[in-house]
Amino acid sequence: MSLSGKTSGFNRSDTITAIATAPGPSGISVIRISGPTAKHIADKIFIGKTRPTRAKTQTVHFGQVINPATKEIIDEVLVTVFSAPNSYTGEDMIEISCHGGDYIASKIIQEITKIGARLAEPGEFTKRRVFVGKMDITQAEATLDLVQVKNESAYRSAIEQLQGKLSGYIFNLSEKIKLITAQIENLIEFEENQKHFQTEFKKLFLRIKEIRCDLEATIKRSEELKFLRNGIYCVIVGRPNVGKSSLFNRLSEMEKAIVTELPGTTRDSLEQTTIINGITFHLIDTAGLKIIRQPKGAQKIEALGIKQSKNWLDAADIVLAVFDNSKPFNRQDALVYDAIKTKPHILVLNKIDLKTKFNRNILKNDTVYPISAKYNKGIKQLRHAVAKHYQKQPSTNNYLYLNARHTEVLKQVVQFLQDSEAEKYFEIAAINLRTALDILGTITSAVTNEAVLDTIFSQFCVGK
Repeated sequence: MSLSGKTSGFNRSDTITAIATAPGPSGISVIRISGPTAKHIADKIFIGKTRPTRAKTQTVHFGQVINPATKEIIDEVLVTVFSAPNSYTGEDMIEISCHGGDYIASKIIQEITKIGARLAEPGEFTKRRVFVGKMDITQAEATLDLVQVKNESAYRSAIEQLQGKLSGYIFNLSEKIKLITAQIENLIEFEENQKHFQTEFKKLFLRIKEIRCDLEATIKRSEELKFLRNGIYCVIVGRPNVGKSSLFNRLSEMEKAIVTELPGTTRDSLEQTTIINGITFHLIDTAGLKIIRQPKGAQKIEALGIKQSKNWLDAADIVLAVFDNSKPFNRQDALVYDAIKTKPHILVLNKIDLKTKFNRNILKNDTVYPISAKYNKGIKQLRHAVAKHYQKQPSTNNYLYLNARHTEVLKQVVQFLQDSEAEKYFEIAAINLRTALDILGTITSAVTNEAVLDTIFSQFCVGK
């Protein structure tokens, strides 16, 4: 289903423009113009062998961009002409490739807006593509995912979604529910044999259950594998001065955390994203967990850091609990161990380059990874262990990525299917199925709620 007209804060009769490339020095900058007057605007600022209004679609032309009022040459450029409907937006569209850098591109944008275009809203080019039916909302979301992709798994799932994998799943699911709904309504209207009537309804309700169970399995699998797209929050905890920051630096492969011999150097949490064996990890270096008897002055600041550490612990997907090989297990270590026991965790014994005073038998129920963060010993094995914890997850074949919006909608669909199964009145069961279909449609192109659309497209850059 395509959407048209003025909706969600913009008017498709406008011609819009924006810089499509990232700010800052670069080889080229690309400026987009899209809308009914795009070619006419280009005619006024571009001098070349062919006027954009007379150019064939999907052709590139060399020339100069000028100030129409003064005839001053602004830059030598390449202009690419796209005619509706054979463009990204489905409208007449111009792309101007000029020399890179913010200044030149901004000067060209100024001339374009003087002639009659307005600056595009975030994601408006892609939004227009959706509104003319060239892609649905799930594919638009995949476009955003591709821009933000950080690893191979995220790239693959975004490409599959862009190519319509999720849209196809939703279409097939809708067709199954539509068929059952039609059969129920047909039985209600025409069936006279009560015994046969009840038998047929039981068969249909069993099919509803099968669909619901399959949908629940799809949601569960997506939630189990969401780390492939979102990354894993790996929180490093331990008492002060056990080497958390040194380990953080080794795992992130950069010297971000300050490392000194003074205990409790980290008073706030540090975060760094890194890739380990193809999986994205968000490493969090936390303030040391300790018992504070007098939370006053500087110690109060430290107490706030420790509170934040506990918050990170609650949010962690996996915890690296660090202990000091050169010191005996004490009350603060016990505090750390108690805090992580109910979370997925890996125990790390740091400072193995120093004389051993730590009793490993205290941690005998867990595998302990000995390391020296200072001398980079055991780090490779630890990185492998952290990644292996997630590589044990089920195969990603036939994995269907669902973002938070998709998941919320599908959970509502599950509830209406479940209500239909349990419903004694067949007419109400049919109404529940119709409602499930309406809700299901909001995942793809049938999104008319402006708040939903604005939330999706507000995440895009202006020129996309």
